[in-house]
This record gives sequence, structure tokens and C-alpha cells, in this order.
Amino acid sequence: MTEPDEDFATMFEASLQAKRFKRGQTIEGTIVGIGPEVAFVNVGGKGEALIEVHELKDADGVLEVAVGDRIQATVVSTEGGLTLSRKLARGAATNRQIEDAFRAGLAVEGKIDRDVKGGYEVRIGGQRAFCPFSQIDTVRTTDPAQHIGHVYAFRIIEYKDGGKNLVVSRRALLEEEQRTNAVEVRRSIVAGAVLTGRVASVREFGAFVDLGAGVQGLLHVW
Repeated sequence: MTEPDEDFATMFEASLQAKRFKRGQTIEGTIVGIGPEVAFVNVGGKGEALIEVHELKDADGVLEVAVGDRIQATVVSTEGGLTLSRKLARGAATNRQIEDAFRAGLAVEGKIDRDVKGGYEVRIGGQRAFCPFSQIDTVRTTDPAQHIGHVYAFRIIEYKDGGKNLVVSRRALLEEEQRTNAVEVRRSIVAGAVLTGRVASVREFGAFVDLGAGVQGLLHVW
């Protein structure tokens, strides 16, 4: 049986680990245990987070994951430990959750139903939202129909009239992800490293190579 001091130490350590993360952050971890109601997710080091088991089941109530699987989820609380959620990421958000997502800057998933004047109509849970053409991608969309029917992650950038008027942006999340990945790419650029890239453009003095996440290198013509 665990002693009270050991329980306190465990809770204190969990609280410290939780402070490494912030509410609204999307993180990845490995499932290390699944109980009747909650599952435990290793998020690095000695850090473990909790997520309710029902969030790991499909529409028929069948568990979609097993111990050892990696999942992505959103941090919804860091009080007394780390609590995760996939509800917003799975497009099952309620009106209250959508409002909370807007205020906390959480990402939500939505399905693009159709294109309308100036953008797209996006379904998020039971709500309808508008995504301007300029906010659907980081590059210009030449064929609006190419996104119809797709499910993407969005950030809510406007929340009005109690959620009746929602404006969302996929581009905001893509740019954020690109900035994060760019940091990792730059860390890998060291003398002697062998990197893989795609030729982005060719000039008389050499070629610019896309190394990913918007980072380019110049390959000189010798």
C-alpha cells in the first residue's frame, strides 16, 4: 500500500511536470495504461497525463487504441497534473466547448461542407463556421473545390453572437506548425550533416533547396 508521503510526492511531481505544458497546447504521447474510465499517457520523461477512455473510442464505442500506441491530444488542464482531451480534435465539440476553445486558443476540427462567397462553410460539431479563402492554406488555392469534404484542424479567430457567427482559420495553425518545425530543421543543419530536400528554384549561380518547414538552403554551382 502506498504511504501518504509517497502519494503527496507523486502528486507534487505530477504538478511540476504539468507546468512544462500550457493549456491549449497540442502534444503527443504514448499510452502506457488503460483503465475502466481513464487512460495514462506518457508525455516524455517521468511525465504522465490523463485522458478519459471514452475519448479513445469510436462512434460505436469500440476502443481505437492500445497500450503502446501514440496519440495527439490537447492540454485542457495543468492543475494537479496534466489532463488531455481529443474531443475538440475529433470534431465532437459542443457549443460550450467551442466557446472555451476560442477563449483558450484551442484547435478544433471541422469538415468543409461547401464553398460560399469569399470562402467555405465549415461544420464544427453542431455549429457552422466561415473560413475565408485566404485562411484555408498557406499557399493560394487555385481550385476551391479541392478542399470540399475534407476534415481539417482550425483555430477560431472570431466568436460572435453566442457562437452563431464563427470565423475560423486553418492557415493560422499551419503557420504555427511551420514555425515549430522550422526550429527543428535549423537544429539539424550542422557541418557535415546529410540533409534531404526538394529543389525549389534554379538560378544561374545555383539552386535553392527546400529543406522543409519553409527553410531553404542554397546549393552553389561550382
